Amino acid sequence: MSLEESIAKQIGDTKPLDVERLCLDQAKCGDNLAALSPYKNLVSLSLQDCGITSLETLPELSLLTTLKLGDNRIKGGLEFITKSPELEKLYLAGNMIPDIEALKPLSKLTKLEWLDLEGNPAKEEDGYSAKLFDLIPSLVVLDGKDKGGEELDEADDD
Repeated sequence: MSLEESIAKQIGDTKPLDVERLCLDQAKCGDNLAALSPYKNLVSLSLQDCGITSLETLPELSLLTTLKLGDNRIKGGLEFITKSPELEKLYLAGNMIPDIEALKPLSKLTKLEWLDLEGNPAKEEDGYSAKLFDLIPSLVVLDGKDKGGEELDEADDD
């Protein structure tokens, strides 16, 4: 199902500006995310396993607090995520992010508290956790663990 079809199926007759949450997992959108542009009031968006390699067409979603992009083929271009300055939770597990350098744009997300990068090559870099906690001062949880390495459970409200 295409991104447009997935959106239509989920929201029915709801007006775009009345939509706060979209779960479009497995929609066949590739890199064309422009269909999300009318949904300016989204606070939660899930686009897991959608074949995404680039975030260049991700629209500005200024109210977004949770973004799930797991199990895609994203390698970089994370600066496009910074168009969502209210982001608190970001899920990028199962992508192809090569190193800490590719994650540097996330330092602009001053409210980011929860980041999941499980299954990315960047996780293999020496000092990975310490570097990310330094890079993103607001970060509280990385890959389900706090700065001290303690496992944390998330109450998932999406």
